[in-house]
Amino acid sequence: MNEKLRGLFVADAGYVSEKLERDFFIERERALITATRKNMKKLAATAHIAFLNLRMRVEIHFRALKLCYGLVTSFPRSIDGYLAHYLAVIAAHLVA
Repeated sequence: MNEKLRGLFVADAGYVSEKLERDFFIERERALITATRKNMKKLAATAHIAFLNLRMRVEIHFRALKLCYGLVTSFPRSIDGYLAHYLAVIAAHLVA
């Protein structure tokens, strides 16, 4: 399912195992960044903390789009449908 995905992916540490993180990693092509908890012995780099903070901002904006402008993530039946629906909702947000 994920063989064509490339880039940085930010996820919640509670949902991602260490094995999945290792399997997902491809040198210079794909990496998975997860938050660390107090009981974890993993150090977070400054860039990773910045990405995790950005993730929260993105989630807050998507929450606002869902609550105020009717963004439904299970509505479209295709990738093009998702894109069209997202663009329509974002356009409504910008016009309002």
